[in-house]
Amino acid sequence: MLDLLQAILLLLIILDPFTNAPYFYILTKDYDSKLRSSIIKKSVIIASTILFMFSVSGDILFSLMGVSVEDFKVAGGLVLLIYSILGLLEISTMPKPEADKISIVPMATPLLAGPGAVTAVIYIKYTWGLEVSLVSILVCSSITLAILLSGEKMLRLLGRNGTIVLDKVMSMLMAAYAISLIREGF
Repeated sequence: MLDLLQAILLLLIILDPFTNAPYFYILTKDYDSKLRSSIIKKSVIIASTILFMFSVSGDILFSLMGVSVEDFKVAGGLVLLIYSILGLLEISTMPKPEADKISIVPMATPLLAGPGAVTAVIYIKYTWGLEVSLVSILVCSSITLAILLSGEKMLRLLGRNGTIVLDKVMSMLMAAYAISLIREGF
């Protein structure tokens, strides 16, 4: 039981739903509440599926492709950096991001199922076993979903101007996190 609690805590810290909640809201702010909830649910399901797959066979896949965790960090960092720059400069590649696409990139990956989470589930598998890894993914995904769905309530308190300020601050933080991933990859 202690092993499972340690694994859940480790993965929950890496998934970091409290910090991701504002990102998720900002990325979906142009959608109505119902569609926003749907996008968040889809992104958590996709991220969970990615983590389940990497928990079971990620180490084998990386080995077969000659890809290291460091390579994965650089790729994830570059994707996040692009999104953060677009947000900071208010550059839109299309009038409104397609809900299906935004729920996958950047929300499901790399924000949730990013290099850190992928590495963590592989680590948990080798440290405490596959069952603990799978259960920790399920528990953490459930907790993350609940927190992310409450992000709109939190940001509603900030109002329009507060949301604009938070949008820019979060874009800067996302850029810094992206650079951190790229640096770690190198």
